[in-house]
Amino acid sequence: MSLSLGDPESVGGYALVDRLGSGGMGIVYLGSSDSGRQVAVKVVHAQYAQDEEFRTRFRQEVAAARRVSGAFTAPVVDADPDAEQPWMATLYVPGRTLSDAVAQDGPLHGRALRVLALGLVEALRDIHRVGMVHRDLKPSNILIAEDGPRVIDFGISHAVDNEALTMTGRLIGTPPFMSPEQFAAPREVTGASDVFSLGSVLVYAATGNRPFDGSSPYLTGYQVMYEAPDLNGVAEPLRSIAERCLDKDPAARPGLDEVRRMLRELPASDVPSVVSVVPVAPGVSDSAEADRRASRAHPVAPGPAADEGRTEAVPTRTGHGPRRRRVLIGIAAVLAVTGVSIAAMRAGSHQDDASPSPTASGSGTTAVPASGAAVTLPPKHVPWDYQIGGAYAPAAGVRVVSRDHDSEPVPGVYSICNINAFQVQAGAEREWDSDLMLHDAKASVVYDKAWDEAILDIRTDAKRQRIAAKLNSWIDECAAKGYKAVEPDNYDTFTRYPQYLKSGQAEALMKLLSAHAHHKGLAIAQKNALELVSDRTSVGLDFAMVEECAEWNECGEFAEAFGDNVLVVEYTAKGMAKACSGWGSSLSVVRRDEEVVPKGSSGYVHKTC
Repeated sequence: MSLSLGDPESVGGYALVDRLGSGGMGIVYLGSSDSGRQVAVKVVHAQYAQDEEFRTRFRQEVAAARRVSGAFTAPVVDADPDAEQPWMATLYVPGRTLSDAVAQDGPLHGRALRVLALGLVEALRDIHRVGMVHRDLKPSNILIAEDGPRVIDFGISHAVDNEALTMTGRLIGTPPFMSPEQFAAPREVTGASDVFSLGSVLVYAATGNRPFDGSSPYLTGYQVMYEAPDLNGVAEPLRSIAERCLDKDPAARPGLDEVRRMLRELPASDVPSVVSVVPVAPGVSDSAEADRRASRAHPVAPGPAADEGRTEAVPTRTGHGPRRRRVLIGIAAVLAVTGVSIAAMRAGSHQDDASPSPTASGSGTTAVPASGAAVTLPPKHVPWDYQIGGAYAPAAGVRVVSRDHDSEPVPGVYSICNINAFQVQAGAEREWDSDLMLHDAKASVVYDKAWDEAILDIRTDAKRQRIAAKLNSWIDECAAKGYKAVEPDNYDTFTRYPQYLKSGQAEALMKLLSAHAHHKGLAIAQKNALELVSDRTSVGLDFAMVEECAEWNECGEFAEAFGDNVLVVEYTAKGMAKACSGWGSSLSVVRRDEEVVPKGSSGYVHKTC
């Protein structure tokens, strides 16, 4: 991707030529020295440069990367962790990430898989030899060069004989590729943790699927800690090797020397191997199979019924406020998926979690989604207001407003129409056919007790079509009133009720809504649901509206995925302070009261950075 407005022309004497990638903590540029040598220059975001804890982490990354040298790692050539904006330059390695290679060309097999596997073992041996543990081995941190893989990004590595540094109160890593001990005892990980991650990476490389792949980070973490890996499609001998690497007990995993001996048995030819695959029943779609795999996640038991004929399911997230983000509580510690690791990669590539959206093209610009219909995106980084709890005249200077679909848009302001798309508004059950509301095994309606809202049953295509027909009639009303975009709320309901709903079902309904919204000339927002951000383009989502992303350290991933076209709502002073210090210069941020009451009502809060 080309340089953006505001990007520096040079860093540390290196002329910046292009952007290679970006993440929550910084940007990686393609740079050139005076002699013409190409380097990947990683520059920390300005807001983190003032955070001494983060500076300490970055110094650690530089020191770790400098200690490691080998044929399968990218060496550090220069760095200044004490600069006003800390930076580090590594040798530029032309090549795609493993995640890109698999996404674009399919799984690896034969010689390509063997070269990858043995190269990764050598890279980990080089890292472990100097007393380091990588701790974030994943497909987006592996570059596929002509002469073999390169392991990059030592942002969360640490010396095994020192106390592990973690960001305060949070674990750092990428759940599908983390080891059980990273969740349970992050300060006690050893090289065996990297062996576990290696097993997950090799399964992904060989099949295109992750061995642990829940419908949310929490559920994925639960699978990593307690469930057997999904090894469907992994051929022998790799299957047996992966099983040993993915042992829950670090002491039971093989050492790298033993892994290397076993991997030498992988075929060096490209003759396909015979694999053992669990068959899918005839007529079951790919998305249904994805739902089947996601259903392996630990179910959440429903709570006691509040009254006869009604079940109030206990959500896996708790919270308050009309549409406030429910927070996943559990495992052994707080799980956070962060943007610390930034892969140096070719322009246009993507990481495991996200890639820039082609529709997030600019501030207030017109974009053409896959449907072919032109839509207008909201302006970026502007004052805005979130009024779904009741409409009122916005403050001077406000350029974007979100309101309930029963309200009128604001003249002269980019107005977004909010619809409750996955749950039934409290008291509105009679407006829906009874069979379209989710029922439990006792035929009782399942309720989100936090909001007293019945859950819609999106589990079959027939019901999704009927639900979409009603929701699309609301979208028609939004378009007729003059709204510019629609915000389908509660996209993340499936994360709160995994015993009933799956991510693929939510995406299937959202695709129906996005196609209709685009047909009506409306842009459509992804509301929360970080778990589904990587599918935003295929689902047809144009920009993001996120509740409490600063509070829960998710703003960076949404910003990267949607090209900064993100509208942030925070409900606490702490969250607002973090949002303004970290993202106030690039995202649209507002603080509202937890009930989002109209101006003039008791408890009303409206603040901007």
